[in-house]
Amino acid sequence: MELTIRGREPSDAAGYQRLYSQREVYSWTTQLPFPSVATWQKKFERMDSEGYVGFVAELDGQMVGELTLFIENRPRTRHGLSFGIGVDPAFSGRGIGERLIRNGLDYAFNWLGATRVELEVFHDNARARRLYQRIGFEQEGVRRKACLRDGDYHDIILMAMLRENYSQ
Repeated sequence: MELTIRGREPSDAAGYQRLYSQREVYSWTTQLPFPSVATWQKKFERMDSEGYVGFVAELDGQMVGELTLFIENRPRTRHGLSFGIGVDPAFSGRGIGERLIRNGLDYAFNWLGATRVELEVFHDNARARRLYQRIGFEQEGVRRKACLRDGDYHDIILMAMLRENYSQ
């Protein structure tokens, strides 16, 4: 099986709906659970109009992950981007998340001219935090009790990578 990373297409809405309907995925995001295909179609339209860039990871034609680059539109901060990522738990541990992130970093730094890429991660998502640190992201702060999950508020850790620390 070969992993392919490609640009997001409007026809991917059903794949996003399947991915983000899994508890093991939506629990680690700030999104609400169980989004519909129609919701994703609307999100795609909004993301496209705001200039966001989406990538899909596929194994044998099946969507197994995605990464979206959120491009900042305010003039004084547009040099910074952030991203969101999701990987199907049935395919975790195969390097899919790392490949998506490295692809996103290449795109951000080498094609969009970003000088920093930011992310947010739940304080208790140790696996993701280790991956981000291994790739070169550094912790910059904590948003205390920033997100409601399962009835409790949880801290969100802010991490970033600067262009000068990026290695391909």
